[in-house]
Amino acid sequence: MATMTAYRLLEWQAGGRYADVPVPEPAADEILVRVRAVGLCHSDILLQDSPPGAWPFDPGFTLGHETAGHVAARGAQVTNLAEGDPVLLSCVHSCGRCERCLRGQENYCALSLRFTTRGVGLDGGLAEYVTAPAREAVPLRALDPADAAVLADAGATAYHAVRTCAAVLHPGTAALVIGAGGLGGFAVQHLRALTRATVIAVDTAAHRLEHAGRIGAHHTLLSGEPGPGRTPSSAPDGDTDDTTADRIRALTPGCAAVLDFVGTDDTLALAVGVAAPVGRIVICGAAGGQVPVGWGRLPGGCQLSVSYGHTLADLRDVVTLAEQDALHIATERFPFAQVGEAYRRLREGTLTSRAVITM
Repeated sequence: MATMTAYRLLEWQAGGRYADVPVPEPAADEILVRVRAVGLCHSDILLQDSPPGAWPFDPGFTLGHETAGHVAARGAQVTNLAEGDPVLLSCVHSCGRCERCLRGQENYCALSLRFTTRGVGLDGGLAEYVTAPAREAVPLRALDPADAAVLADAGATAYHAVRTCAAVLHPGTAALVIGAGGLGGFAVQHLRALTRATVIAVDTAAHRLEHAGRIGAHHTLLSGEPGPGRTPSSAPDGDTDDTTADRIRALTPGCAAVLDFVGTDDTLALAVGVAAPVGRIVICGAAGGQVPVGWGRLPGGCQLSVSYGHTLADLRDVVTLAEQDALHIATERFPFAQVGEAYRRLREGTLTSRAVITM
């Protein structure tokens, strides 16, 4: 039996490590992909740090859910792809048969909502080969797989989140992006492409805000800086989000849409505090924060939703945008031998852009 080296999560809260595993074989409706590149995501860190029982599966799987490569083999039922074709694999794993899948809502399929996909409970892309249903592969025409990998989650998930609130973003309104990292950076670009709203980006890292400004944010705010009429010494302990809110309110009386790509208690409180009546708050960040919801706790008519993943149509749209040079894709590349170093940099927040492992 042929084997390969993979970077796997073998036990909770112990990080990943290399291990030899068998080369997988594709089922009848699957393809075997020779991996070219894998994007790393903050959710990988949350996954590795989780205690036992936090997820509906056990360790013992290969990490990596943003995967691009070339078809190495195909199952007997696969006719739409040929060996050698470059492909991008969706980070959403769905059944393809239920009512939601048939309506093009694969990200809300019951299988998808188990939060189990390649690299999350199932074997992912941080290996020489990975298998996937052929329906979850998007062909690449003019895009290098090493550039395309980050679109599998960061690019397409941000696109889906923006689509859910684009209808309320008329000219003269404002959209707030909380967290200007990988997903937030793509959200800034999608907001500029799909709406005429003023885009405000908030982050705790100056280098991420500089990048957000370069790719389209009209205003960038470093979280925790004092608001109008206040100084750091005058702000109460733990009141940094309130000072950020003051600065946002100096730009707009209320944000028609707030997209939170962090998801802590503080960022959710900020989102609620600056949202406009009849606005939208879209939660994408998986940091586990909570916010009270009820009469009088949200601006009047404001809707709050949790946006998960993306549809296959979203992924195809984002690939098309990238192949038309309508997206700026910034990556910092690492060889497969340096996966641990890349995760360390991701954890420390010292990456200058999205980390990609090249195989």
